Amino acid sequence: MKSSRLVSIIMTCYNGKHFLKEAVQSILNQTYQNWELIFYDNCSNDGSMQLVSQYQDPRIRCFQSEQLVNLGTIRKLSLQKCQGCFVSFLDVDDYWSKLKLQKQIEKFEKDSNLDVVYSNYFEVREEKVIKKKKFLFNGYCQKEIILSYVNGSPLTAWLTLMIKKSSIDKLKNSFDTNLHISSDFDLILRLSNFCKFDYVEDFLAFYRLHDFNESKNNIKEIEELAYILLKYKNDNKISLPLKEQNFGDKIMIKNFLYQRISSQFCNSNIHFNNIFYKCIYFFIKLTPKQVLRIFCK
Repeated sequence: MKSSRLVSIIMTCYNGKHFLKEAVQSILNQTYQNWELIFYDNCSNDGSMQLVSQYQDPRIRCFQSEQLVNLGTIRKLSLQKCQGCFVSFLDVDDYWSKLKLQKQIEKFEKDSNLDVVYSNYFEVREEKVIKKKKFLFNGYCQKEIILSYVNGSPLTAWLTLMIKKSSIDKLKNSFDTNLHISSDFDLILRLSNFCKFDYVEDFLAFYRLHDFNESKNNIKEIEELAYILLKYKNDNKISLPLKEQNFGDKIMIKNFLYQRISSQFCNSNIHFNNIFYKCIYFFIKLTPKQVLRIFCK
């Protein structure tokens, strides 16, 4: 099955049966057909594995974790199964435009020096489909990538990426198994040390927002960003732009505030008696950029 243009699609799953069929169908509908799907089930108990196993397509390869693990670990296990020269990622609750793979492969064919190609995307909120047009950057753009994540508006969504497998292989490690929500950012950050980025301006993916999105766990995300900051504190390649953009200050302040707030309200019997914490909590949730400007001038 190996090919110079084979795309390995990583789909990890934990109880994602509700939207799973639409996600898989969007892969089957691709105009570019030289792909393999690495479906890695993370101890689901809702029949997700059985659903995907019913597809009679040799390009769909199913694996199952022996125990429930975090996203960093399951993505690393999935990557080890990839046979393609390119890697893309699709979560079970999202789906793609039928031109997604084709448009990105065409981009790589025009410039052999590219490492990562991404795109614009739609947000799906119940029955509403909303365009999420981003400020797109190309070339070597580590500072822009860092700033976009710090300010709560990532350069793009994870499901739009296509990455050269050989570029990931240059890293000492792929996914950090200590990370869950931010394992994608950590990988992109390290790739941005040496990778050339480009984009397709088209809206090629659909990111679904619902009550069970992992990314809604803001406290966990901030904890992990603080962990990333400390991990790269002495990294000369990354630490300079982090300092220039006040990345460390912003993340540590966010982490401090979230920790203080969560410690006040972690017990359901505790009421919002302290008006200061109550106000800060809602300001961070609703207007994080404005709150950070106050603390990071």
